[in-house]
Amino acid sequence: MIFNVIGLAIGVLISGAGIYYLHKEKGDKESRKIYGITAGIGAVITIFIIVKMLLELL
Repeated sequence: MIFNVIGLAIGVLISGAGIYYLHKEKGDKESRKIYGITAGIGAVITIFIIVKMLLELL
């Protein structure tokens, strides 16, 4: 269970950082691409951990 919480925190932090820097560097096309991918990866990690936690409850 502790690994799920740690994974969830990592996913949220990666996604949040990607969104923050995506907004901060909105004028640079290459930065938007990089930070958009980073935010997407963080979102995938977060969703994966949430689904894993829900399946463990069943």
